Amino acid sequence: MAIGSLISNQTILCSDSHVSYKGYAIDKGIEYHPLRSDMKQRVIKGIYHIQHVNSLHSHLKGWLSNRFYGVSTKYLQKYLNWFRIKQQLKKSKNFVKELAELSLNNITARENYEQTQQRYLEICNLQR
Repeated sequence: MAIGSLISNQTILCSDSHVSYKGYAIDKGIEYHPLRSDMKQRVIKGIYHIQHVNSLHSHLKGWLSNRFYGVSTKYLQKYLNWFRIKQQLKKSKNFVKELAELSLNNITARENYEQTQQRYLEICNLQR
């Protein structure tokens, strides 16, 4: 798995009850809490749930569907970066200032900005 090297033995996996997750948890030796959606189980022990992930997935899917006519896996990281910034700044009282501060923290921001128009045109051409 792509994230396998990021998983430590202190990781707690909380997911739906698909058998593959159980096998993964056993292989990695990590704590596992499966949620049974067929039994309307939403929370285990008052703390283990997947509502945040489901909500984020729903928002991302809706945003992609409403903004684009489809997405290319070639640009998937860029879509995800855009969505992440959008989420980070959604309650911003000074959007431009905070966006500038985030951009300044990114050493490739100027290069990315300068390529924005070209990338936009490329994405538009892919949708035709």
